[in-house]
Amino acid sequence: MSRQNQLLAHEKRRERLRRLLVLLTGLLLAATGVLAPVGEVAGAPRFDIRCDELIDGIDGIAGDDDLPGGKNVPAGHKERIPDYTYENASEAFRDRAAPTQAELDALQGDYRDFPAGSEDRMLRRWKVYEGPWDWERWRNTYIPNQANDARGDGFHRNVGRRLQLGGPEWMCEDTKLWNEKQLGYERRYDSVNRTKQLAMELKSGGSPLKLEQLRADQALMRGSGWKVYYVFSQEPLRGQVRLMDQHGIRYVVLESTARLQNPPAKPANTSLNPDPNKPTGGAAKDLAARSGRTAADAREARRLADDFDDDQRRQGFGARRPGGIDWTSLELHYVSDDPQTKDFGYAFSAAELPDDGEAEPGFGGEAALDLSSDALFTWLALDQSQFWVNLNPDSPESIIDPQFATTDAGRVLLQADLRFKETQYEYMDPETEHGKAFWDSMERTSEGLICHGSYRMWVEPKPATVREDGDQLYILDAPLAARYEPMDIDWRPPGQEEDFCEDAPQDIVDRNTRRIADTFAPLLEQRVNSAPEYADLRRVYTSRVAAQWLEERDAERPGAFHDVIGSGDVSPWPARTAWDPQDVFDEYVQQLSTPLFRYEWTFGDIEYWMDIVGGVTLPDTPREAMPAEQFQQEHPTLPTTVQSSVHDAVSVPLAAPAGNALGTFAEDTESMAWLGGGPIVQLAPEPTDPPDPGPTDPGPTDPGPTDPGPTDPGPTDPGPGPGDPGTPPGGRADGPAGPRGGSPREVVAWGGGTLPRTGFSEPWIVPTALGLILAGGALLVLRHRWTRRP
Repeated sequence: MSRQNQLLAHEKRRERLRRLLVLLTGLLLAATGVLAPVGEVAGAPRFDIRCDELIDGIDGIAGDDDLPGGKNVPAGHKERIPDYTYENASEAFRDRAAPTQAELDALQGDYRDFPAGSEDRMLRRWKVYEGPWDWERWRNTYIPNQANDARGDGFHRNVGRRLQLGGPEWMCEDTKLWNEKQLGYERRYDSVNRTKQLAMELKSGGSPLKLEQLRADQALMRGSGWKVYYVFSQEPLRGQVRLMDQHGIRYVVLESTARLQNPPAKPANTSLNPDPNKPTGGAAKDLAARSGRTAADAREARRLADDFDDDQRRQGFGARRPGGIDWTSLELHYVSDDPQTKDFGYAFSAAELPDDGEAEPGFGGEAALDLSSDALFTWLALDQSQFWVNLNPDSPESIIDPQFATTDAGRVLLQADLRFKETQYEYMDPETEHGKAFWDSMERTSEGLICHGSYRMWVEPKPATVREDGDQLYILDAPLAARYEPMDIDWRPPGQEEDFCEDAPQDIVDRNTRRIADTFAPLLEQRVNSAPEYADLRRVYTSRVAAQWLEERDAERPGAFHDVIGSGDVSPWPARTAWDPQDVFDEYVQQLSTPLFRYEWTFGDIEYWMDIVGGVTLPDTPREAMPAEQFQQEHPTLPTTVQSSVHDAVSVPLAAPAGNALGTFAEDTESMAWLGGGPIVQLAPEPTDPPDPGPTDPGPTDPGPTDPGPTDPGPTDPGPGPGDPGTPPGGRADGPAGPRGGSPREVVAWGGGTLPRTGFSEPWIVPTALGLILAGGALLVLRHRWTRRP
């Protein structure tokens, strides 16, 4: 072969080799784009992987005694482990306008093919939605559920580290065990150790348990040495415990609270917000806004919650379902006000419905929350002398204070006054057990008449039991009292101008009048403090207790509510229910003019007419302070519960001696929920490196410290005060540091602070980087050789 031909052949071989290497490099780069954990891909699920490869920070391997079922972690074990943070990936689309039909028609592919939390997935979800809700309501229901993966994964990290699930025996996200053991249901266990024959499932303590999973777990344990433990982040509900007992499953509680890092900048509900430039948010607003206004709304919300929960990789970690809360029992039982930072917080308690409201979900949370909030601001804005209502036929001009009449708090008090009188006459009806016993016990005159005087009946506060701890107020009990006293009235029912008891002995009249008070005061007092028809009255009254405390504090140290207190302006909080006080008075007079019932007795019969006057008055809210030692003994976990409730609803079994059961609940209530909130703030990050302690003169090469700017409060910023309910015990009130050696990352979090961000390990980063280095080196060598002439 000639020299020229040899050169041409060599050049062709080099060209083929160059193309091959270029192709391989391109494939490697493409693989890097797929494998590198960037953005949403970083959260992509990885199954059947060693726990210490999936979860970073696992230190050591636990012995048998330190695992669920062991000596140190027996069944039913309860322990508090660190809280964790998470982000709601879909929050960026909170203001996303409704897609046009053309946009929807252009969408291709199934929503399951797109990452959770992405706009692509959300829009495709909306495209296939068939239901009565409009885009805005559907979107605001869909978005909170997109945090499920992050919430579950965060708890998984905590559990993996706490239980030290290290070593080759511990597998996480196990998808194979069900097939190996022929369980009949395709399910995934969060952690599995085949040597120890132990499988663990993580649960939030709020979402319903799935029967298919329970049966599969039962099948795994039947006739074998396997054990299945459910690890709850909150105390499980009684219904969950019953289901686990029925299927032979044990559980432990490693309590940990999820703290949302990027709450919505514009919460769906504007309640409890004294400063429009400082919006508030939290579990109370989130769940109330999604609870539905009607029973049909609540059922649709429940259906969507189930649908969206099934859409998540990690089930059982959705936000607590609003359908499981009895919103009629919602009452304000905690407020905080830090005059230094002008931060404040609040927390409500409410009964939970049996089986999480599966049969009939609760609804009306937003209305209950709005009423509590509007009442709070009404009590703060108006003078105490305006807080009265009165139903008296002799004074039709004095029904209610005119300003108070423009508010829902005034409406609730006046309507409750009429209902209070109606309740007594229900008890007086001789067809009832109470009524018959009452009438049979009344003294008669010599003519056989039953005579008693007119009387005034009213409602007033009893001393509320509270615990004041610095900038915080816990309202532990806020009872109301029913009072009676004789009072003459001139008004007579139509056709009854003559008083047949005018000549009755006064001592008999007085004793019978006293008997009415003694008989019915206890019954009415019990009813007004517990019956569902008085729930709104109790709701506005607990807000009254909180308002008076805030007002008294503000007189000494102005806080977040200073501009509202004593302003005399309630126009920002008008009655949300259209009403007219005159209509209530007219109904009262109509009842006065109508015989309520007929009482038949030995001497004939009597037509009985209503003749009660009176009202409701809340000029003051007396308080009795609970000593610190008693509070610690009776309510040891309440401060932690309140802090956690800012970020998620906290479930508290009423049977547990936890001291958290505050509020008015029906007799069959098994558990209650705490729901809190507070201002949404931008937290400045903690510097990654300490400041240079050297000389202040930066010198020619040192630019010196930079101006922190408006978003960095600097070292003098006190941060949220000790009264902020979001600050975890012993935790920081500032944001987490950014990546080491880099710029701090700005964090959006609740006012109480966040914990340092921790995440899954990224095993692809190192091999990917090495691959890129090798590929680059190979290209440089080839380039060098190609430039040389043969």
